[in-house]
Amino acid sequence: MPRETIIVIGAGLVSALLSIAATFGSGLGLLLAYFALLPIIVIGLSQGHRTATFATLSGMFSAILLSNIYQGMLYCISIALPAWLIVFTALIPQTTNNTSSQLIPIGEIISRLAVLGGIFVVISSIIFFDKPGDLPHTIEVLLNKLIAHNSPNLNITTNHRLLVEQMVPLFPAIAVSSWLLMSVINTVVAQAILIKADLNLIPAFQYSKITAPEWLYWALVSSGVIVLTGSGTFEYVGRNLAIIFLIPFLFTGLGVIHTAARQFRSPVIALIIFYFFTIILSWPAFIAILLGFFERWTNFRQKFLPTIPKDKSKLD
Repeated sequence: MPRETIIVIGAGLVSALLSIAATFGSGLGLLLAYFALLPIIVIGLSQGHRTATFATLSGMFSAILLSNIYQGMLYCISIALPAWLIVFTALIPQTTNNTSSQLIPIGEIISRLAVLGGIFVVISSIIFFDKPGDLPHTIEVLLNKLIAHNSPNLNITTNHRLLVEQMVPLFPAIAVSSWLLMSVINTVVAQAILIKADLNLIPAFQYSKITAPEWLYWALVSSGVIVLTGSGTFEYVGRNLAIIFLIPFLFTGLGVIHTAARQFRSPVIALIIFYFFTIILSWPAFIAILLGFFERWTNFRQKFLPTIPKDKSKLD
């Protein structure tokens, strides 16, 4: 068997093993599972989307053989498919008027992943639509089972019930947000590794210049209409879709904030302070979303960039 084929198959196998590590229940296992997309993205961005496809198939079969069909399906949905989509989208140039143009920017890729997460939510709502209580009740039962499974000796107290009740209304959006963040982090790490090894097929993504595509605004408006006109499961799904479609605007806003931080004497310290307050509070994230949403019209990022004089001789 050729060495390249072994590497591709091995990448899928390692990805599946990292994903299965989460089932061990340990903190290390969860950390390893967080980087399950990494092998496929690395092999894809260094050797092309064809090898990424073979690595994805290898990972899918490995996950099923090493665990069970349900764990394999979860791997396909949450790991294999987004990793393949990232590589495929990143390596395929945009086509305008039947002519190839520049590569698809990272903002477009993140937005497509957000839509993919929204599709998962819609499919889940359809599957559980005829169940008692529909999707929210199913999620509540699932969260209670997870708590009981992870802490079998723990009595379910009022605090746990309140926590579950607070998570249920936005749980799909929270899950997709975490999954999307995981995908972006894996992409950043993969490109850092490949650039260091000089194996990257495409230039590094410019995360400080992330912009949300225009069609995402219409997706957000559509989800808002569902929230305003729907009820029950429809309103529940629409609310979570709206939050999911706001995630790319959050990344756009963070790009604006990173650009603005360059105006400070110590940009790193300014960013550390911002992220510290973002972790312990919620309003900095909302500010970032607003900046990202209105960036298309306000062009804040351009205003924060240093001005280069057209005629340098005037400065002499």
